[in-house]
Amino acid sequence: MTSEVDAGRRHRRTAVQRLVARGYTAAHPAPATVTVVHGATVTTIAPDSPPEAHLDALPRGGLGVLLPTYVARCGVPEQVQAVQHVLDRLVPVREAHPGLPVTVWIGIQADGGDAAAIERVTAVLGHLRVPAGLVVVGAALAGRGKLLTTNAVLRVTAALRYTGWLWVDDDVELAPDCLQRLVTRFLERGGTGAVGACETAQISTTPSARMMDTVSEHTMPPYAYPAAGCMLVAADVVAGGISPRRLTDDGFVVFELLTRAPDGAAADFEVVPEARCGFCRIGRASDTLVRLRRSMYSHVVSMADYPSRTARRYFQQYLFYGLWPLAPWDGRRGPARGLVRWSIKAVHFTWFGAVAASLAVRGLAGHPVRGVTWGADGDFRTALDSTTGGRDDAA
Repeated sequence: MTSEVDAGRRHRRTAVQRLVARGYTAAHPAPATVTVVHGATVTTIAPDSPPEAHLDALPRGGLGVLLPTYVARCGVPEQVQAVQHVLDRLVPVREAHPGLPVTVWIGIQADGGDAAAIERVTAVLGHLRVPAGLVVVGAALAGRGKLLTTNAVLRVTAALRYTGWLWVDDDVELAPDCLQRLVTRFLERGGTGAVGACETAQISTTPSARMMDTVSEHTMPPYAYPAAGCMLVAADVVAGGISPRRLTDDGFVVFELLTRAPDGAAADFEVVPEARCGFCRIGRASDTLVRLRRSMYSHVVSMADYPSRTARRYFQQYLFYGLWPLAPWDGRRGPARGLVRWSIKAVHFTWFGAVAASLAVRGLAGHPVRGVTWGADGDFRTALDSTTGGRDDAA
């Protein structure tokens, strides 16, 4: 597991960064016990147990594919549909790269104990149609939070030496060739860094969701970076796990790769325009605000934890691009759109400054924020529902 703030980076941060960083203290959950289900074999791997002895039947190398979800998310039929969709989209990957081992890990969590997670994993596995050439494994654990599942699976699979990890959320619709294009590009690049799909909001059923669509349209940075809804990252980037201080897994990957990039060089990540997928944006206004708040804390804390060079680059080229004179002016689509972007970013920066200032005060007072919630689950709905007419079931 990565340390809270990597010791080798501390001297490259400013005093303000260190003060803001002290204003946030994340909980450090203990490593989880993971129950691995592969065919008729069910194996419980304790945190202090060497996992390699339990995974002899699984392929070494190739790609690991992680689909994280949780019991309370929805019912078995919905989870089967989401997983089956990804399995079907992996068929073109096997056809294009028949010599590449692909192991799919379905990670399912449950609050209050792992019995419900084990039961759900077993039920989902029992309803899947597994295409030829794919290996599908279930991973059940207690708790909640995507990073908990991600770190647990990274830990128990370390000896399998995957080249990369493909992360896919349970609420995306993948174009038929999306994963094939993503994997092909990753291999063309030598299996380094990260590549992401081009994600598009397909359903916006509330005013707040439609507003977010409009804001996103006006605030796209000139340098796109992968989003965790569908991204493929080199195994070495996440080999030590993801720090609990990171509120998003894609944020971790982006900051790690920005930090690795030499001065003046492009970071080792890209979005593949031809690899397309859709996600559903349906949040209520209150839930949208909570999620935006979490996103803001993610930006602020990451920029406080990483070297000042990385934070400055992220600020100017990604988060606040267009907010002249703090960042370059965005004149790509004319002065009118540049002014709209500047106005949105000015409001964004005011909120950013308020969060950073509050963390600095807390850091000075020794009363850090100890967690940031995601908000309500809302309705479970995937972009697949845009073509099936939707569902009425709530999570």
